[in-house]
Amino acid sequence: MRIGFGEYTVDTDSRELLRRGAAVALSPKAFQLLLTLLEQRPKALSRDALYAQLWPDTVVVEANLSNLVGEIRAALRDDPRQPRFIRTVHRFGYAFRTDGPAVTPTPRPMPSGAWLRLTWRGGKATLAEGDHVVGRDPELPVCLPFPSVSRRHALVRVHAGEATVEDLGSKNGTFLNGRRLREPQALSAGDVVRAGSVEVRVGMVAALGSTETGVNFPDD
Repeated sequence: MRIGFGEYTVDTDSRELLRRGAAVALSPKAFQLLLTLLEQRPKALSRDALYAQLWPDTVVVEANLSNLVGEIRAALRDDPRQPRFIRTVHRFGYAFRTDGPAVTPTPRPMPSGAWLRLTWRGGKATLAEGDHVVGRDPELPVCLPFPSVSRRHALVRVHAGEATVEDLGSKNGTFLNGRRLREPQALSAGDVVRAGSVEVRVGMVAALGSTETGVNFPDD
């Protein structure tokens, strides 16, 4: 699973922190702390709870937690005086902000003649220009036959070299790189769309007969 915030993405499968697709160095314990704060956002977690999560049944010096927070802030370029992401809760602990100014990466435009490729566990689809409904209904252009997916779950639109995704009022929501969709959002190669509990990876391929070079992406 991928969790996106600002220009950053946390990949829980590869256990990597990425900034606009490039890996950012982070120690395993700092990564664990960052993931814990992200999963509980915007809830503030006490120092005691974080110590129990990070060092169960182990006595460590108090500075260890502060050092990890400092490492995360350095990796995220987060100023503790004006934090975008990691908020210090005075005399209590820490929280991951959800109300800070977000920086949305500029989507890469699709090459001329490119089609959108979607892949998920057990399936894939290549989408040309037009509107494509994603859902559990077997009659749809992109059928995801999973219980957590609504019959008409989301809409992927490919038009004039751009692609967008929007939720269609699904029961379990549509997420782009970890963030729930409230309005249509642009898609780029490498994005991860989650419909219910199903992760769909986004890539691009050159149309048949095109001289453009396709954008590679991993098949499941």
